[in-house]
Amino acid sequence: MLRRLLVLAVFGLAAAGSLSAQGFSISYLDGRVETRTPKGWTALGIGDLVAADAQVRVSDGGALELQKGKVRITILKDGTYDIANLARASDRPGAGAVGMVLVQKLHGLTSTASRGGTTGGVRGAAQGSDADVTWVDESDETLSRARSLIDQKKFPEAVALLGPAIDDSGSDAEKVALTCLIATAWYGQGQPARAYRALSTIAPAPGSEWYPRVVVLKAQVLVDAGSYADALVLLSPFIAAYPTGESAQAAYLLSYYCQKALGDLSSAHDSLENGFRIDPSTETAKLIDNERKAQ
Repeated sequence: MLRRLLVLAVFGLAAAGSLSAQGFSISYLDGRVETRTPKGWTALGIGDLVAADAQVRVSDGGALELQKGKVRITILKDGTYDIANLARASDRPGAGAVGMVLVQKLHGLTSTASRGGTTGGVRGAAQGSDADVTWVDESDETLSRARSLIDQKKFPEAVALLGPAIDDSGSDAEKVALTCLIATAWYGQGQPARAYRALSTIAPAPGSEWYPRVVVLKAQVLVDAGSYADALVLLSPFIAAYPTGESAQAAYLLSYYCQKALGDLSSAHDSLENGFRIDPSTETAKLIDNERKAQ
C-alpha cells in the first residue's frame, strides 16, 4: 500500500511538472483577463499559469503578456483568444529580431517633414541628419541618467528611476519625455504590452522631437503582437508626413514586415527599397539591406 501511494505521489508530481512546463506565465495584465474552465470563466492574475491549449478573454480595455521560455504572447485588444493559435503565430521570424536594435536607437531617431522642414528627431540639427539628439532639457539629470541606463541595457534600473519622476513631472512636455523613456525600458526588459499602454497615455505633437520615437515604438509593439494592419495605420501617415531621416527608415522596415505578413509582397519590396534609399550608411539601412538580400 505504501509503495502504491508513493508511486501515485510521484506520478502526481510528474503530471504537475508537465503541466507547468506547458503553461504560459502571465507577466503583465491590464483590465480584466479570464480563462475558460468547465465551470465558466475564471479571473487570472499576475504569475498565474495558462495552459498551452487554453482560451482567454480580455476585457475592460485590457492587455496581456504571456511568457513560456523564449515564446512571448502579447495581446493588446479586448477579445477572446486561443493560446495555441497565438503561440504558433508568435513563433515566426520577423521584426522581433530588430526590436532591441531599435530600442537602442530610439534616442537618436530623426525625421524631416515633407513640408516646412521640421526636424522631429533633433532640435537645431541639420534636417535628416543623424546628429545626437538634443534633449528637452539637457540639464535634467533624470533624463540623462535614464538614457545612460537604457544605453547600458539596465532596463529595471531605468524603470525604477523614471516611475517616480513621471508622477512628479511638472509639465506635459516633461511627462512625454519621461514616459517615452520608461516605455523604451519596459520594451527592453520584455514587457511590450506595458510599454504600449504607457505610450497610449501620451500624445506628442507631430514635429516634436519625441513624436517619431513614440510612433516607431508603438508600431514595433504592434508588429511583435501580429497586429499588422493596426501598425500600418500608424506607419503609413507617418512616412507620408516625415519621409526622410532614420525614423522614416525604421518605419519603412516595420511596414515591410507588416506588408509581407499580410501578403502584399509588392508593397513590402517597395518599402525596403524606399527605406534603404534614404541613407544607405545608417545602421537601420543595414537591417533593411539584410532583408533585401534575403528576398
